[in-house]
Amino acid sequence: MKLSDVEKIRIDVQSEGASSLSLMISRTGNMMRQGNGSFPINEYVACSDIDPNIFLQLIEDFDENVFKFASVYDHPDKTGQPITYSIAFLDKDENTLVFEFRFGTETEGVGELLPYFEGFISKALLLTNDWYALEEKEEQQTH
Repeated sequence: MKLSDVEKIRIDVQSEGASSLSLMISRTGNMMRQGNGSFPINEYVACSDIDPNIFLQLIEDFDENVFKFASVYDHPDKTGQPITYSIAFLDKDENTLVFEFRFGTETEGVGELLPYFEGFISKALLLTNDWYALEEKEEQQTH
């Protein structure tokens, strides 16, 4: 898969079966997000169309050479709170490349790939934080 083939990106962050982040963003601007990637969990789910340029901003610095390392990385040391990151890239034919990292909040020696994806997740959050906060505020005002 090439980065130019990617139509959707899904990011999930979970701990002990609870979702602290579920995010799906598409090249066309469809967006769904639950949570902030942290605990305590924000369960609010926002779903609407956003500026498609946000998708392009998210992938602009992504190195597609990373795709060849798509796999499940189950770290044997899950010291601290257990965490699972799942990042999926889907193309127009629904072909999928998935990166899954299972580790602990205090795990050391995680290599270079996990920090790379932590940066990618942080960028996705930063690019969508204002939209998510506004959607949540609007929902609270209508109820």
